[in-house]
Amino acid sequence: MQIHIALYKWKSSVTTDQIKAVLDKIKALEKIPSIVEISCAENTSEYNEGYTHVILVRGENQAAIDAYRNHPEHDIAAKEIEAMEDEGIGVDFAT
Repeated sequence: MQIHIALYKWKSSVTTDQIKAVLDKIKALEKIPSIVEISCAENTSEYNEGYTHVILVRGENQAAIDAYRNHPEHDIAAKEIEAMEDEGIGVDFAT
Protein backbone atom coordinates (compact mmCIF):
# COMPACT_ATOMS: atom_id res chain seq x y z
CA MET A 1 0.00 0.00 0.00
CA GLN A 2 1.28 3.48 -0.88
CA ILE A 3 0.13 6.42 1.25
CA HIS A 4 0.09 10.13 0.40
CA ILE A 5 -0.79 12.71 3.07
CA ALA A 6 -1.12 16.46 2.57
CA LEU A 7 -1.65 18.99 5.37
CA TYR A 8 -2.74 22.58 4.79
CA LYS A 9 -2.76 25.98 6.42
CA TRP A 10 -5.09 28.31 4.53
CA LYS A 11 -4.82 32.01 3.77
CA SER A 12 -6.96 34.07 6.15
CA SER A 13 -9.25 35.12 3.27
CA VAL A 14 -10.24 31.52 2.44
CA THR A 15 -13.75 30.50 3.51
CA THR A 16 -14.93 27.16 4.85
CA ASP A 17 -17.12 26.82 1.73
CA GLN A 18 -14.06 27.18 -0.51
CA ILE A 19 -12.18 24.58 1.51
CA LYS A 20 -15.09 22.14 1.37
CA ALA A 21 -15.50 22.63 -2.39
CA VAL A 22 -11.86 21.92 -3.20
CA LEU A 23 -11.66 18.95 -0.83
CA ASP A 24 -14.80 17.54 -2.47
CA LYS A 25 -12.98 17.72 -5.82
CA ILE A 26 -10.09 15.75 -4.34
CA LYS A 27 -12.44 13.18 -2.77
CA ALA A 28 -14.08 12.65 -6.19
CA LEU A 29 -10.74 11.27 -7.45
CA GLU A 30 -11.46 7.98 -5.64
CA LYS A 31 -12.73 6.90 -9.07
CA ILE A 32 -9.13 6.47 -10.26
CA PRO A 33 -8.30 2.78 -10.67
CA SER A 34 -6.07 1.38 -7.90
CA ILE A 35 -6.94 4.23 -5.51
CA VAL A 36 -8.29 2.46 -2.45
CA GLU A 37 -9.51 5.48 -0.50
CA ILE A 38 -9.29 9.25 -0.27
CA SER A 39 -10.13 10.92 3.02
CA CYS A 40 -10.37 14.69 3.41
CA ALA A 41 -11.04 16.13 6.84
CA GLU A 42 -10.42 18.82 9.40
CA ASN A 43 -7.35 18.23 11.55
CA THR A 44 -8.54 18.00 15.16
CA SER A 45 -5.14 17.40 16.77
CA GLU A 46 -4.14 19.85 19.47
CA TYR A 47 -0.63 19.64 17.99
CA ASN A 48 -1.69 20.80 14.51
CA GLU A 49 0.69 23.81 14.32
CA GLY A 50 -1.98 25.63 12.30
CA TYR A 51 -2.46 22.87 9.71
CA THR A 52 -6.24 22.69 9.76
CA HIS A 53 -7.05 20.18 7.01
CA VAL A 54 -5.67 16.87 5.80
CA ILE A 55 -5.94 14.78 2.67
CA LEU A 56 -5.08 11.07 2.95
CA VAL A 57 -4.78 9.04 -0.24
CA ARG A 58 -4.32 5.27 -0.09
CA GLY A 59 -3.26 3.58 -3.31
CA GLU A 60 -2.52 -0.03 -4.12
CA ASN A 61 0.97 0.99 -5.24
CA GLN A 62 3.09 3.94 -6.35
CA ALA A 63 1.56 3.79 -9.83
CA ALA A 64 -1.85 4.53 -8.27
CA ILE A 65 -0.50 7.60 -6.45
CA ASP A 66 1.20 8.72 -9.67
CA ALA A 67 -2.11 8.33 -11.55
CA TYR A 68 -3.83 10.41 -8.86
CA ARG A 69 -1.21 13.17 -9.10
CA ASN A 70 -1.27 13.19 -12.91
CA HIS A 71 -5.05 13.09 -13.33
CA PRO A 72 -6.40 16.21 -15.10
CA GLU A 73 -9.01 16.78 -12.37
CA HIS A 74 -6.26 16.66 -9.75
CA ASP A 75 -4.37 19.35 -11.66
CA ILE A 76 -7.42 21.63 -11.47
CA ALA A 77 -7.94 21.04 -7.74
CA ALA A 78 -4.20 21.37 -7.00
CA LYS A 79 -4.11 24.79 -8.69
CA GLU A 80 -7.07 25.89 -6.57
CA ILE A 81 -5.35 24.62 -3.42
CA GLU A 82 -2.12 26.41 -4.32
CA ALA A 83 -4.03 29.68 -4.63
CA MET A 84 -5.77 29.10 -1.28
CA GLU A 85 -3.00 27.68 0.88
CA ASP A 86 -0.70 29.65 3.10
CA GLU A 87 1.47 26.55 3.64
CA GLY A 88 1.30 22.87 2.83
CA ILE A 89 3.20 19.74 3.73
CA GLY A 90 3.25 16.44 1.85
CA VAL A 91 4.17 13.03 3.19
CA ASP A 92 4.51 9.85 1.13
CA PHE A 93 5.35 6.35 2.35
CA ALA A 94 4.75 2.67 1.71
CA THR A 95 3.26 0.22 4.19
